[in-house]
Amino acid sequence: MKLYHNSIKLFMVSIIMMANVSCNNETDPIIPEPEAPEVVAPATYVFQRSGESTVSYGGQSSRLNMSASLFNKLNDENVSAATLLEMFNEGTGFTAEDGASAEDEAAIEALNGSGKKLGNKTAAYGDASVQPKIAGFLTEYAEDVSPNFVVDAEAGVAGSHTGAGGRTVRINGKGMELNQVFAKSLIGALVMDQAAYGYLSATKIGDDVDNDASGLGAGEYTKMEHHWDEGLGYVYGQEDDITMAATPQGNGVLFNKYLKKVSADGKEEPGLGATIYDAFKLGRAAIVAGDATVRDEQAEIVKTKMSRVILHKAAYYLRGAATAREAASVDYADFFHGLSEGYGFVLSLQFTYDASGTSYFSHAEVAAMLSALEAGNGFWDITSDELNAMAAQIEAKI
Repeated sequence: MKLYHNSIKLFMVSIIMMANVSCNNETDPIIPEPEAPEVVAPATYVFQRSGESTVSYGGQSSRLNMSASLFNKLNDENVSAATLLEMFNEGTGFTAEDGASAEDEAAIEALNGSGKKLGNKTAAYGDASVQPKIAGFLTEYAEDVSPNFVVDAEAGVAGSHTGAGGRTVRINGKGMELNQVFAKSLIGALVMDQAAYGYLSATKIGDDVDNDASGLGAGEYTKMEHHWDEGLGYVYGQEDDITMAATPQGNGVLFNKYLKKVSADGKEEPGLGATIYDAFKLGRAAIVAGDATVRDEQAEIVKTKMSRVILHKAAYYLRGAATAREAASVDYADFFHGLSEGYGFVLSLQFTYDASGTSYFSHAEVAAMLSALEAGNGFWDITSDELNAMAAQIEAKI
């Protein structure tokens, strides 16, 4: 009988324990992890800390202004190679144009004292042969073109040529207008190289880069925030007002000028400028919020969309040159001018950035295109069929 009562007790204890376990399971719900708040971009590119702006890209503005000054210098007669190379490599030797305002003269003096240089930032992430090639355009202009303004240019002979439409070009023996070649080459070798492969790369904005804002004072920024702004500076560093840059002003002679052209209504890709600007805004906001996923997504948008400007304009100038070449009466000044722009954009193709993280065209592919353009007497010899075939090769990537 006692054994029976003990069994009953054990049975009841088991029932109670099971009930307690069941109750505990019912009263301990699984609490999900809180979702990270959505990153929201500001209306314009304005970022502050304690009421003061943290946006800074003065070095990029200086280099863009240096590029414009060098471009203008490549129209001067009897300029020395030493002067041009000092401007490019040392960031000094800049002078104001005759009749420049006091404001312009002060801006030039600021360039000389900025401590910034173009040469060490040109093709810094590209093939080692590109920077010397671009510097070579400066030397060639000084030694072959600049002393020969009074010479009538012809195949193999540097000099000046005035077309039927009144345009005068100063060209080398291959018909290349070197100021145009130089500037368009920097669109890829300076702007894209520094933005896509430098400041918006994992090396500069990856998770290992400092982004700890704790302890920062008014207007101070993290390394990651600053690197992102420097990438933006190569695109918008000559804008009068960065808060209005969704519609690019087209200032200067490099990327922003052609971003405006491509983005305009009725042109190759309307609204492209706003897409790039919006990605810059959201990416910077993501850095502030510590959201690496959104940051990286926006960096990819910026780099791939910027590349489309170079693809579009390379094809555009090659097609335009082919059309000019086919005319019953060729205006060679317009032809040389447009094809010189095309040459620079072709050189820039190797600095584009596609969805896989590589350039749309390798250095070797670009070198082959440039060799075709320079073969024999260069632009004097190139045919419209060759130009159209090259343009089609580029258009296939758009």
